[in-house]
Amino acid sequence: MSRAQNGCRGGGRGTKEPLLIDAVIGKVVKRNRRNLSAAWIDYKKAFDSVPHTWLKRVLELYKVDCTVRDFLGQCMGQWSTILCHLGERMTAAENHIRIRRGIFQGDCLSPIWFCLSLNPLSTLLEGSGRELQLRRGGTKVTHLFYMDDLKLFASSRSHLVELLNITCDFSNSIGMGLGTDKCAVLHVERGRVANSEGIDLSMPINIRTLSEAETYRYLGIT
Repeated sequence: MSRAQNGCRGGGRGTKEPLLIDAVIGKVVKRNRRNLSAAWIDYKKAFDSVPHTWLKRVLELYKVDCTVRDFLGQCMGQWSTILCHLGERMTAAENHIRIRRGIFQGDCLSPIWFCLSLNPLSTLLEGSGRELQLRRGGTKVTHLFYMDDLKLFASSRSHLVELLNITCDFSNSIGMGLGTDKCAVLHVERGRVANSEGIDLSMPINIRTLSEAETYRYLGIT
């Protein structure tokens, strides 16, 4: 699992690490009057919308044992539901509605499996070369993950656009959509929040930019 993913990574401390890293970056940028472009990305009904085809494919990519893959694939192939109205079934017994998207949230395997399905995105972002480096020779940061909550960091607007396009292209290729009403972008120039228009990406979506007077609630913290 990528070190950027704090949701199901062994030895992780939940939301503490991303919140501390986020706070440190903010203080350093303000104190040293640095430039920063950041974006908060929200997936639309992430657990309910991840396609089963991609869940099975990611097990192959990470070389999970074929017996485990076959077992999970057969289990998912049996997931179905029926429609009822006032206690009566609206469909014939043999006409079950097959479920081809979504994963459980209450068991021990599904959260890890879901995080694994987003792990290739971390690889793409880390290999983009568009990371934020607060000091020479210091740690480089491109993004933070907590389950499906993603935050991107870049040193300029153009670099942030590249990271956003990577995220959108990956999400589109696996069939997951962004909840653009819950996404936002922030630009800081020489330590101060800069007002600007929303960002237009390669996909036909627009992400709003926060002004100096606005805030964003990230992992429960404003």
